[in-house]
Amino acid sequence: MWKTLNFVIGALRRIGLPTTIRTLMYSLRRPIYDARFGEAELPDGTWITPGPVESYEVDGPTVTLRCVNASIRVEALSEDMFRVRLRPDGDFPQPFSYAVARDDWEPVQTEVFEDAGDIVLRTGQLACVIGRDSGRVSFKTPDGKVLSSDEAPMSWHEGGDVALHRSLQPGESCHGLGQRAFGLNLRGRCYMLWNCDPANYDRGDDPVYYSIPFYLGVLADGTAYGLFFDNSHRGRADLGAARKNRLTVSFEGGELRYYFIGGGTVEAVLSRYTWLTGRMRMPPLWALGYQQSRWSYVPDSKVREIADEFRRRRIPCDVIYLDIDYMDGFRCFTWDRRKFPDFPGLIRELHDKGFHVVTIIDPGIKVDEGYDVYRSGIERDVFLKYPDGTYFTAPVWPGDCHFPDFTSPAAREWWAGQLDDLIGAGVDGIWNDMCEPVVFALEGDPCPTIPDYVRHYMEGMGGDHAEAHNVYGMLMGRSTLMGLERLRPGKRQLCIVRAAYAGAQRYVSSWTGDNRATWDHLRLSISMVLNLGLSGMAFTGPDVGGFDGVTDGEMFVRWMQLGAFLPFFRAHKISLMPPHEPWSFGQPYEDICRDAIETRYRLLPYIYTLFAEAATDGQPIIRPIFTLDPDPAWREVDDQFMLGADLMIAPAPDAGRRERGVRSPPAIWYGATERTRDDGGK
Repeated sequence: MWKTLNFVIGALRRIGLPTTIRTLMYSLRRPIYDARFGEAELPDGTWITPGPVESYEVDGPTVTLRCVNASIRVEALSEDMFRVRLRPDGDFPQPFSYAVARDDWEPVQTEVFEDAGDIVLRTGQLACVIGRDSGRVSFKTPDGKVLSSDEAPMSWHEGGDVALHRSLQPGESCHGLGQRAFGLNLRGRCYMLWNCDPANYDRGDDPVYYSIPFYLGVLADGTAYGLFFDNSHRGRADLGAARKNRLTVSFEGGELRYYFIGGGTVEAVLSRYTWLTGRMRMPPLWALGYQQSRWSYVPDSKVREIADEFRRRRIPCDVIYLDIDYMDGFRCFTWDRRKFPDFPGLIRELHDKGFHVVTIIDPGIKVDEGYDVYRSGIERDVFLKYPDGTYFTAPVWPGDCHFPDFTSPAAREWWAGQLDDLIGAGVDGIWNDMCEPVVFALEGDPCPTIPDYVRHYMEGMGGDHAEAHNVYGMLMGRSTLMGLERLRPGKRQLCIVRAAYAGAQRYVSSWTGDNRATWDHLRLSISMVLNLGLSGMAFTGPDVGGFDGVTDGEMFVRWMQLGAFLPFFRAHKISLMPPHEPWSFGQPYEDICRDAIETRYRLLPYIYTLFAEAATDGQPIIRPIFTLDPDPAWREVDDQFMLGADLMIAPAPDAGRRERGVRSPPAIWYGATERTRDDGGK
C-alpha cells in the first residue's frame, strides 16, 4: 500500500493535478508518516553510560577523562566554546567533519582544578564542570550561573545509537534546528534530524527539507547558548516532548561529539557558531532583487512574454527562473532544442533587457547510453553503488537514474565540469533541487530516498547513505559552486539548494521548499525563515504566494508585501495552476504588488548592508524581536520580526485584515510610512 501511495502521489505531482486531489492522497499517507516520524522513545535495549571518572589527563586546554565504561574529552577551543567527545573505545582520532570549517583554534588560557569532587576546565568566560561520580557535564559562567547541564549522563546503545540528555530550564525557549513547520519557539515537541521531501507539507509536519543539528537555547533572562551536534546520521531532537524539562538529542550512529557555545547574547552565539561552521558568501547584487519563477515557463516565447510584461508594466524584476521543463526529457545539463531552439540567444535577449537567468538541476542522471552526461559518469565511476558493487538505480523525473556520490572528490570534480554548456549559454545561477535526495516510489519510508545501505566514498574513509544522507544536498551545492566559480572566476555566485546540513551557508543559499497557498503558510514563512537564520542559514525565503494550490489576489499581495522584507524574494508556482505574476490578479492588486517590489528596491542599500553583516559576522538578516528585548513574551511572537536591528516588520497574515495592532520593545520607534512616533514597550 505504501509503495502504491508514493507512486500515485509522485505521478500526481508530475502531471500537476489539482491540489484537492493530491491533498486527499496525503491525508491517506499521514497515519503512516506519523508512525514513522512521530515522537518515538529511544530504542529499547541496553543503554550504557560512562560511569564514574577513574582518572584524567590534562594537555593544555584539553582534559581527557577515563571513566569506567568510556572516555570523555573536553577541549576549550576558544574563550566561549568547548568541544565534548564521548568514545567508548577510549581512542580519540582526529575528527572528520563536513560542517566544521576550521581547525585553527584560538590560543586560550585555561585552568583545571577540582572543586567539591568535580573536575573543572575553565576559561575567562566559561567553565565546564564534570562530575567525578557520574561523568555528567555542566557549563557555567565564571560567577557560577548554570547555562546548561546534563540531566542524565551521555549514553550509547548496543545497536550504535548515541544520546545526550540535558536539562531544559524553566522559561528556556528553544530555537534553531534548521527548517521546521512550527512556530518560533520549538519547545515541547520532538523533531527529526533527517532531510525529507514531504512533497507537500502543513504546519506540524516533520521532518521537512532542511535539518541542521544546531540548538539555540534562550534562558528566561535572555542569556543564550548554543549546542552544535556534529553528527550527520539520522537523529532526533526531543525538546521536552517525552519529558517536560529534558532535552534529548540522539543519533542512529556515529560519534557523540558536540560543541557548546555559551553564555551571551543571541548575536554572540551565532557569531561563534558561524565562525566554526563558516559564513555565507556575499551574493551578487541582482540576487537580492525580485525574482520570478514557475514550473515552468515554456517554450521560449513564453519566457519572452513574461520578460516583456515586466518591462511594459514597469514592475522591477531581476531574475527569471527556468524549471525542469526547459530540459531535454528532464536530462540535467541539457535544454530542449524544440522548445528552446536558440537557448543562448534567448538568454542574451534577457540579459539585454536587464534580467538574469537561473536554471534548475537535479542529482538524478538518466540511465541512457545516448546521453553524454550519463556515459561520462560511468566512465569516471562517480555514481553510487550497492554493497555488491552494482549501481544504485531509482526513478526520478527522467525515469531510472543513477546518482553521483558527492562525498567523493572525483565525483564533485566531474559534476562541476558538467556545467560548461549551461554557463557557456549565459546562465547566471543554478537552482539545485531534489537534493534531500528524493527518489520516486521506494517502499517503506514516508520520505522516499536512497536506502541506508548504499555505499558512499566519504572522502576515502568509506560509509553508507545513513551517514551521507543529510550532507548530500550540501555537497551537491558545493560541487555546483565549484563549477560556477571555475567558469565565472572572480564573480559572486547564486547557488541555491533545497536541502542541506550545518555549514552549508558557506556554499549555498536556500528556500523553504514546496509550500502551499494558504494563509497559515504565509504566517509559517516567518517562523521558518527566522529559525533558519538562527541556524546559520541567513539567505533564505519562501515561494511567495505559495507553490501549491490556488492563490487569490488578496493572499498574493499580502505575501508579496511580506516577501519584500525577507532575504530571498521569489514568486514561484506549480504547473497547471492559474498565472502567478504580479499582474495576474488585475487591479488594484497589480499596483499593490508593484509598490511592494519597489519598496524592496528602495531598501536595497540597507538590505545589502545586512547581507554584509551576515557574511562577516554571521548575523541573521531577519531576526526575532526577542533579540532586542529579553522579555519572554517575545519568544512566541511569529507575526512580527526585525529586518536587521533597526526596522520592525509587522505584516498582516490573515484574510480580510486591513489593520493590526503592533507591540514594540522599549525604544523610540518611527512609522516608516505615517512618520508617527512610538516610545515602545506597549
